Formats: sequence, C-alpha cells, structure tokens
Amino acid sequence: MQLYWNSFLLLNSHHGIWKGRIEFMKNNSTDCEIVLATFNGGKYLKDQLDSLEAQTVKCNILCHDDGSSDNTLVLLKERVLSNGYFRIISGPPMGSASQNFSLLLGNTTANYVFCADQDDVWLPDKVEHSLKVIQFYEQVYGSDTPLMVHSDLTLIDDCGKYIASSMWKYQNLDPEWGTQFNLLLTQNVVAGCSMVVNRALLNLALPIPATAIMHDWWLALIACAFGKVIWEAESKILYRQHATNVMGTEKYDKRFLLLKLISFGHSEKMAYRNHCRLRDAKQAEAFAKRFPTSSYAVQASLFAQLPQMHSWQRRHTILQQRFFKIGKIRNMDWLV
Repeated sequence: MQLYWNSFLLLNSHHGIWKGRIEFMKNNSTDCEIVLATFNGGKYLKDQLDSLEAQTVKCNILCHDDGSSDNTLVLLKERVLSNGYFRIISGPPMGSASQNFSLLLGNTTANYVFCADQDDVWLPDKVEHSLKVIQFYEQVYGSDTPLMVHSDLTLIDDCGKYIASSMWKYQNLDPEWGTQFNLLLTQNVVAGCSMVVNRALLNLALPIPATAIMHDWWLALIACAFGKVIWEAESKILYRQHATNVMGTEKYDKRFLLLKLISFGHSEKMAYRNHCRLRDAKQAEAFAKRFPTSSYAVQASLFAQLPQMHSWQRRHTILQQRFFKIGKIRNMDWLV
C-alpha cells in the first residue's frame, strides 16, 4: 500500500494517538462491514440508514433487530430491497444491546468492522477516514495485532440540534483511560459507535461473554491487553442523546458534582452503586477466566474481588493497583 502524509503522527510503545491525515491509502470496500443493532428505533432509524448509505466508501451492512414492536424491521427490509449492501440476520431477540452486537460480530467475516447505533448520524467520510487510520496502524504493528481505533463524538438532541462538539469534554472523559488496563477496568471511555476494529481483535475477543457490560468495553479491554487502542479527537459522528438511549450521556458540570455529593449515603443511590460495582466485577472476572495466562489476569481477578473485600482492604487495593476513575468526585464516590 502507498501512503502519503501532509501532517504528523504521534506514537509511543504503549498506545497510539492519531494526529495525522492520510492523503491516500488503498481501500477494499468488500473487506469492511458495518453491524447495526436495532430495537424499537424507528423514530430515528431513517436518518442513520441514510447516513450509512451516503458513506464515501461503501461497506456491507449487517443488521439484527432485537424484537422491535414499532416499524424498525419494516424500515430495514425496505433498505434490503433497495440497496444491495444491506443484509438482515433473522433470529430470536438477544435481550440486550451487548449480546445483539455479539451476535452480529460473530456473523461477519470482514477484516474491518464498525458498530452502528440505530439513532446516530455518521458524517459521509467516517468509514473512509477510519479505514485509513486502522490500515496505517496495521502497517506499523502488523495485521496480527488486535487493533481498535475510536474517536470523540458530537452530541445532538432528539431533534438533531447541537448540544456539544465534544462528548469527552461534556462528560469529562480522558481517552487515555482506554490505553491503560487498570484504568479501563474501572471506567470505559470508548463509544462503540465511534470505533473500528480489525479481524485480529475480533478473533480474540469473540464471543462476548454474557457478563460483559457492553460490547465496546469488552473489545476495548481485549485490545488494551493484547494489542493497541488508538484514539483521535476528531468526531465523525453526531451522537443523538434522548430519553431512551441504552447508554446516555450526563454532563459533568457543577450540577452533576452537587448531585454526586448529595447522593453519598442515600440508600437508593448506594444500592445502584453496589449493583454497578458487582456488574463491573463480573466483567473483570470474565476476562480473568477467558485469559488465565495473560499478564493482566491477576489484576482483573483482584478487581473482580473488590465487592467482597472489607472497606479498608478494598480502598487499599484500589490505591495499590491504581483502579482510578476520571475526576475527583467520581473517585470520592468510588472509594466510599
């Protein structure tokens, strides 16, 4: 492949930060696939399907509906009839977005795979740009290295109106968390709709365990442990924030901080906090069981044991292993 630059690239031995722009790289459109998981998404689905069709590099689009009761499946079938790139997997509901994506990812043979949410809008060059970046890193690290490239998002509301240019700033997220396993165990910073992954990563990560919180978090953990997680600040997606999002976005501002402080000791908040901690621990346990000989298995096992530890032992382990979240208030809440 030929590669021409007009900008620069920053790399180090642990992770990549994309700051370049590639003028040309050969793409094989039949070698990429977009997997689209849907459930009662008819209200916003047309905008997303239109944006997928408008991509400057064409990919096959593999869809699975999780038992919608609205017009979602009708919209998908219309696209199959009108566009040869679309395919639908039939089958029973999987019961969650994570397992829906797991089914889809297990049914694609493409070397480069994108995950699409049903309610976003992709900019026309999203696929082309992401392919160029991940193919460049395969030249750097080799195609047998598990790779994930993800980016920031532009936030819009349910009517498509602008909310914020950066989800990372809006939520006080640091993409560096995705490049260190101990931090990524504690808090996910990867949005599945922004990422592209290569075949080497899928071969290692699939099937996604039922106890994985979300497909993107699981894939990020595997890429971080055995390959590379590369992030870039440029957004290529309009991420729609609305009441029925599976994983919504909450602005990290004074109101957020105040509510966090007020919630300390509140019984319902504590119950939810404990639920999240058990959920996170089960995901870490799944990693340790899947990869018992990994150099990260011990750390994952320690994280999985946190909910069963006495409070002093738990705090000691968090500090010793640097299981930190992003921001002082989040860490205060985490250490309680």
